[in-house]
Amino acid sequence: MKDKKNIVIALLTILCLIRIPQAGFRFIFWILSGIVLCSGLDILINRIRWKKSILPKSAIITGFIVSGILDYHQPFYMLAIIATLAVLSKHIIQYKDKHILNPANFALFTASVFKLPLTWSIESNIYLIILVGLYLAYSIKKIFQVIGFLVFFSVFSLINRINPFIFISWFFLFIMLIEPKTSGFGMKRGFVFGGISGITAFLIYKFVPVIDIFTGSLFVANLANPVLQKIRG
Repeated sequence: MKDKKNIVIALLTILCLIRIPQAGFRFIFWILSGIVLCSGLDILINRIRWKKSILPKSAIITGFIVSGILDYHQPFYMLAIIATLAVLSKHIIQYKDKHILNPANFALFTASVFKLPLTWSIESNIYLIILVGLYLAYSIKKIFQVIGFLVFFSVFSLINRINPFIFISWFFLFIMLIEPKTSGFGMKRGFVFGGISGITAFLIYKFVPVIDIFTGSLFVANLANPVLQKIRG
């Protein structure tokens, strides 16, 4: 379990299995299609561009997330488009030869902008997500991203007499927000990163409710990450 990607893949698999009795066989094919599309395209790009073979664990996770959040009642070609966008964004949208956008989140944010429904079907057991998520956030030193989001989202919500825990997606908080390569490192940077996402999530909820608040907030935080890298600590 040294590679935390294995833990994430195991968690995502369990969450999908929990959802199957309610969602049915279409959901199974939908999830598998997302995984195959993302991993297959990532393998192909790495083979053509970098002349290397890979075990596409990151792409498998991306496939799980994209297909697990995008409404599985949509046509399969829409899944193909969003999955392709996720993988391509990783290889094209870069800063200093590194991708700055969470690939799955960017694709899902784009889907939200174009009014494709995000149902977050993969969030089938919040207790399991919180338990595993706390371990992941602590072990990869991303707990301050979580704290930053919770503090600012909660404060702004409570000021407006809104219970923040009615709206918070624990899957977003513990899986997507803390994605290792795009969420910043260090206590101060992590807290500010989470804070930007938390504030943006509330502002979207308050003023632009047609956009998914979580994917939109992480998209903004990802864009700010190159600037946050200048913060010490």
